Amino acid sequence: MAKDFVGQEYVAATNGKGLHQDSPTTRVLTKLTICGTILVTVVSIAMIAFCVVFAMCPIIGTSMMTTLNASGENTDSAITCILGEPDRGDIIVSKLYLKNTRYVQYLREANQGDQTALIMLNELRKTYNRADEGGDYMYIIKRLIAKAGDRISMTRTGDNYYLYLNDERLDENYLDPLVAQPSAMNYVQLWNVLNNQNDADMNDWVSVHYTSCLAPNTATTDGTTETSRYMLVIPADHYFLMGDNRGSANSEFNHSWDSTYLGPLPASNYVSQCVDVISNDSSLPAYLWDKFVYYVCFGWVWQK
Repeated sequence: MAKDFVGQEYVAATNGKGLHQDSPTTRVLTKLTICGTILVTVVSIAMIAFCVVFAMCPIIGTSMMTTLNASGENTDSAITCILGEPDRGDIIVSKLYLKNTRYVQYLREANQGDQTALIMLNELRKTYNRADEGGDYMYIIKRLIAKAGDRISMTRTGDNYYLYLNDERLDENYLDPLVAQPSAMNYVQLWNVLNNQNDADMNDWVSVHYTSCLAPNTATTDGTTETSRYMLVIPADHYFLMGDNRGSANSEFNHSWDSTYLGPLPASNYVSQCVDVISNDSSLPAYLWDKFVYYVCFGWVWQK
C-alpha cells in the first residue's frame, strides 16, 4: 500500500515525465540553440556554395567600357557564375593563353601607371599562344557574339561598318552610343579580314588560321552599300567575342583586343558568365546584403 502511494506521489510530482524534467526556460533555450545551429549551418552551406559557384573577377582596361569600367578606369569587378552554358549576348570570362609569361606581369604594372611596362607590353603584344591551353594565361572579359556554326559578315556604307549574324544585321542594343561608333577600329580590322587579308593584322590569331574560317559571302545589297567578300564561319568548339567598347578611330578608347584581332577563341577557355558588376569601392558582404534586402525584403513587400 505504501509503495503504491509513493508511486502515485512520484508521478504527480513529476507531471508523469520523471524526476529530470527541464524547466520552461531551459526548454526555450534548448530550442533556440537548435534553431541557431540550424541557421548557422544553412548560412555556412550557402556561403560555401556561393564561393564555389560564384567568383569575383577584376575588370582591367577599357575594352568593355561603358558597360563595365564606365569611367575608363579599373573601377569595377565582375561577379561571375560557373554554371550554365553561355548564350549569344552574354558577357563572359575567358582564358587567353600566352607564350611569354612576362606579358601578365607587364600588364599589371602598366595598369598601375608604369610607362616602361607599357612600352614592353606593346612589344610583347603578339605573344598569344596558338594552342588551346598551356603556359601562362590572363583573363579577358568580353561579350559573346557568335558560337560554333554561326556566320559573321559585314556591310560598309562610306566609313561606317555594320555586323551581320547569320545574314541578319546584329542588333546590339546593349551598347552605349558613346562608344558604339560604326567607324570603330574593331570593325575596320574585321572588314580587312573579310575582304583583304593583306591589310589585316593576322599575327594575333590564337588557335585557328583565318583562311579555314572564311566562306564566300553571297549576300547582295544596293549600290550604296558594300558587302564583305567573305563571311567568317565560327569553327566547332569556338566562340567569337567582342568588347562593348566600339569607339571611333579618333577616340581615346578606340578598340578592344577581341576576336576581331584574336580570331575565334576556344570554347574550352570559357571560365564563367558575368551575372552582375560590383564597384571596387564596395565590399562583397555589402553587395550581398543589398541584394538580400532588394530581392527578399523588397520582393516580399511588393507582393503584399
